[in-house]
Amino acid sequence: MKYIALVITLMVAVTAPTIAFASDSITLRRDITVEGEQITLGDIFTGAGDKAGKVIAPAPAPGRSTIFKAISVARYVQSQGLDWRPATPIRRITVRRPGANISQQVVVDQLRAALEYETDLDLFEMSLSTQNLNIKVAADAPQTVSVENLYYNKNNGQFFAEILAPANSENGQRIRLSGQVHEQVLVPVLRQFKSAGQEIRESDIDYKAERASKVNHRVITDASLLIGKSPRRGVRSGVPINMSNLGDPVMIEKGKLVAVILEQGGMYLSITGRTLEPGGEDDIIRVENINSRKIIQAQVISEQEVRILTRQPQLASASAITN
Repeated sequence: MKYIALVITLMVAVTAPTIAFASDSITLRRDITVEGEQITLGDIFTGAGDKAGKVIAPAPAPGRSTIFKAISVARYVQSQGLDWRPATPIRRITVRRPGANISQQVVVDQLRAALEYETDLDLFEMSLSTQNLNIKVAADAPQTVSVENLYYNKNNGQFFAEILAPANSENGQRIRLSGQVHEQVLVPVLRQFKSAGQEIRESDIDYKAERASKVNHRVITDASLLIGKSPRRGVRSGVPINMSNLGDPVMIEKGKLVAVILEQGGMYLSITGRTLEPGGEDDIIRVENINSRKIIQAQVISEQEVRILTRQPQLASASAITN
């Protein structure tokens, strides 16, 4: 850490001929801290009397320290008519300035508010190039920031900003930051997992903000397209749904025993069959006659029943049912 030079009077005191003073004895403070913007003799020594307010150097930044050579300090206090004789040898004197951290969330909130006004976007995600900000202000200063300058590139979403800490202060720190703005859109998602074939109801739907760049034309953005449908493959909660993974709800699962009905004219037949594939209402699925092992095409009409199609090939298969 660089040593900070004392004021010009210190330089004069070191180079000028020795001048006689009526010396007053002073004592070095054990833990030297300063609160303000300047370091005085009274901050470093006790017993400085009317010289206590004498400014010898600027204070370090909040949360930082300044180190002086002890021999330079000794020469300076002697030039002020003071006498300091440390009880033990000492080479350096450290002066600390306490500081308070400004939370990153405070900075993010102020930047976001400024970007909302600048970009005129309803929804966006903001990311900073610097992930771990370490902004300190004086311990007694407000832990606030203000955005003094902001530039936003609409073409690529990049932004550059200068913030002042504390907010609107005359002698605050100015920190330059940069980052990226990603426009977002609201996408309907499911509140909980839905397995293939389960019907999606309005109460199952929630919304999630997604980056617009990740939402292609195959992603469903209109919640009305989901209601009454079902996923062809299971969908986790909070995940955008692809149009290709959407179908009608399954009313009858594969391998289920159902009543197979044939109605033709005044004839009514009903046997037991096993479904060979799942199907939704009015879907045509393959069903096996558990007695004859014949496979027929049937239409789903409820959770327990399928109806044999009345086309000629199906009538032929139906005749096998009665055998």
